Amino acid sequence: MAGQADLVADCTSGTFDGVMAMLQPKKSWVSKFAHVNNYRPGIYAAHVYGRVPEDVEEMLTQHGITYHPRDGTADE
Repeated sequence: MAGQADLVADCTSGTFDGVMAMLQPKKSWVSKFAHVNNYRPGIYAAHVYGRVPEDVEEMLTQHGITYHPRDGTADE
């Protein structure tokens, strides 16, 4: 998504509840539960209002990436 400001804006939400701070995502049971254990250390939203566009979900699937929505529509 580097260099694609419109795509980044479409996939970003400022409306969320709760945060998770991950210092060592590979070792954290919370990061495994939240499906962020392969992410970089940082702060992540626990629950996000809204989802990424359908074409982005399809693109992720084509690249072998499983999308785990943070809006409560999928079983955790």
